[in-house]
Amino acid sequence: MSGMKEVLKDAVLLVLPSLSPDVTNQLVEKLMDQGVEGLDDLVYVKEDDILEFIRPIQCRKLLSSWKNQGKDNVDVKKTPRIYSLASASATHSWTKNFQVPWNLMPDGIKSAVENGQRPSPSDRRQMIRILADEMRKHDTNPTRSQCLTVSRKIVSQYPKSFADMLGDKQVGGGYESVLSQLKVRIEHLNRTNTLSHHRIQRSDTGTTRKQSSTDSYGCTRWQPALPPGESYDSLEVKRQKMEEMHLHEGISGAERGDVCKLMEGTYWLQRHMINATPSPTIADIKTKWPYLFTQRHIYGHFEQLTDKKVLRCLELSIQECGQIIIEFFKSKPTNDDIRSILSRGENDVDAMVIQLLLAHFKEKLDGVFLQADEFATPSDVQQSLHLPESPRLIFLGMQTLKSNQRWMLSLEGQVVCEGAQPNFITGLAALFASFYNFNLQYQEEAACTLEFVQR
Repeated sequence: MSGMKEVLKDAVLLVLPSLSPDVTNQLVEKLMDQGVEGLDDLVYVKEDDILEFIRPIQCRKLLSSWKNQGKDNVDVKKTPRIYSLASASATHSWTKNFQVPWNLMPDGIKSAVENGQRPSPSDRRQMIRILADEMRKHDTNPTRSQCLTVSRKIVSQYPKSFADMLGDKQVGGGYESVLSQLKVRIEHLNRTNTLSHHRIQRSDTGTTRKQSSTDSYGCTRWQPALPPGESYDSLEVKRQKMEEMHLHEGISGAERGDVCKLMEGTYWLQRHMINATPSPTIADIKTKWPYLFTQRHIYGHFEQLTDKKVLRCLELSIQECGQIIIEFFKSKPTNDDIRSILSRGENDVDAMVIQLLLAHFKEKLDGVFLQADEFATPSDVQQSLHLPESPRLIFLGMQTLKSNQRWMLSLEGQVVCEGAQPNFITGLAALFASFYNFNLQYQEEAACTLEFVQR
């Protein structure tokens, strides 16, 4: 029974990693009292069964995830629950015996854990790199659940150095930020390893099915199979048709219904090029897929890749957490830069939240955002600014960042997209989507802020 309890805990924490241990235990006990005997039973859980322990949105997230998992399993021959439980235990066996290689860590980490202090962001990132490398010796693409087990060990051993804190209080289980950084690092290392993203599971009947690639940190279709009835050549014909449309109509053609249908239908070919080894340049991709660098199709590609609407996710996050973050820093400003931002008295919550987070993590504004003249063209921006290789969101207008500014997106030193809507959050959504769409790693200059917003 204790083994089943651990499996159910993982099923909850994979969706709600910030849930406190007490609430998690209560929730699992309730599930077992309701008759849940295995993971297959989770699809039958209703909102009223667990609403007393968690908030409505958290409840819906859980139920949605469990129902989707149930759909993934619908064609697989069901095996006895005792087998499922044994399989789950075997999958996690190496993580339970895994020893965190503290002896390999940088001196800054060793000093921090010894003195009960928080390590610097750079030392922490180095720790995550070492940890990911050691874990991949056991499994080239550890699952989020396996990363969760290791993250718990780290925070449990050195809570003063690694637990997520909000003021003097621990946030949830305290391990969400370590978990997030670790899975992002593993995902980055595996982006050139297609086999790691597409593990094959074989049922008792001998048939095979592809495991949904949630192991790829949210990328459910990192490299999908060819659509039924299509071939490389047939999709290439469609790509050339869009290239011809762009030649005659320019970027405005991106909104046409037939272009949208063609972009959706050629997703396999887009991923085939993006995931190629060696990796193509952004300029090469843009030449072949000009509409992929419009706001509409940056969002669309991300949705096909992750099954999530990036703009809506960010809007909901800002609505739910934005004012809470601002009020926290008002009550406990952590440095002078935060005090300066708050003293401006601005009302743009979305822009202020990102600036506060950058200041809190001691990361510079130009690690994510650049500013140019209000009337600048892409050519003007490329001539007047030094555009780095890593992604930047460029706002037009030299005043303080506002919610209603026009924006451009640059990748590999070139402006690749002009925003269709002059809005801070639409630009931020395009920036985030570009990291996923084009297999890019967060830049060192703003990694902590970007990882925090991602969570």
